[in-house]
Amino acid sequence: DGSSQKLDATVEDVKADHTSDELKQVTDLLGGYSTDYSSSSDNRIANIANGASLIDETVVYPGDTFSFLNHVTPFTASNGYYEATGYSAGRVVPSIGGGICQVSSTMYNAVLRAELEVVERSNHGLTVGYVPLGADATVAEGSVDFRFRNNLDAPIYIEGYTVGKDIYFNIYGQETRPSNRKVTYESEVVSEEDPGTQFVATGDAVGSISTTQGKHMGYVARLWKIVTVDGVEQSRDAINKSTYKSSPKIVNVGTASADPNATAAVNAALATGDEATIYATVAQYSGAGQTPAETPAETPADGSAEAAAILGTVDESQITENTTTEGQ
Repeated sequence: DGSSQKLDATVEDVKADHTSDELKQVTDLLGGYSTDYSSSSDNRIANIANGASLIDETVVYPGDTFSFLNHVTPFTASNGYYEATGYSAGRVVPSIGGGICQVSSTMYNAVLRAELEVVERSNHGLTVGYVPLGADATVAEGSVDFRFRNNLDAPIYIEGYTVGKDIYFNIYGQETRPSNRKVTYESEVVSEEDPGTQFVATGDAVGSISTTQGKHMGYVARLWKIVTVDGVEQSRDAINKSTYKSSPKIVNVGTASADPNATAAVNAALATGDEATIYATVAQYSGAGQTPAETPAETPADGSAEAAAILGTVDESQITENTTTEGQ
């Protein structure tokens, strides 16, 4: 009615969970790591930068667990991601957010050097080229996360950013480790498997050969943590064992010809599975009498997946796994 009223309010003081004094303890670089993505496509570059920015300036307090997926998902256009290439069941497929695993893998290596407690980490199904074997950390929205716990007595501050074509993660906190103590990591190949080349007959003309997937070697690897004091090794511990599947190089070979003898000869060569026999036979019946234009080659270690796909070969070293299937 417009008249003045008097109300009694009850005030309750609630202490903050954390104080500025705690953050004053964050004074030292505990661990840092960087990786290169100079051969990536524009979309993959944008995804990596976006992932780093979503994590940058995060504070993790003592006893708290950091979840990578909680910070970077959902993998959608509205959250700043683009379509890039990724792995799915050992094949290369389009994926929104392709490249985010380079972010998680770079961060994993910074966490290792800060000696924080890794709670959850999984390797990719196939190898990647931006970190050593055993030093990667794949993620998949809704299923596979990378998590670590701040097992220190002070908060940590995470810095993530990109410069040029490199991504950096630095972890700051309160250094309590002796200055003469150093931590390094070494990757060891325990075993390897060569999947070879798989030739696939197609209805294309005889003489047509195209590589649709590069070869991935299979590996079992261990990652070792090595601690030295004044340059003398004090301990050497295996912190993970990672198994990477092999995936063959896939080559499509045309078998269609007006000459039934040509078709029969190429099919017979394919049945042998012998690479030299197949290429020689195709060359013989291609009309040129030469080695076909597309010669077999190993997947380069640092090429662009998107550009290579256009050229008929695919570089998978810079690709990470697919969000909706095996891993991003």
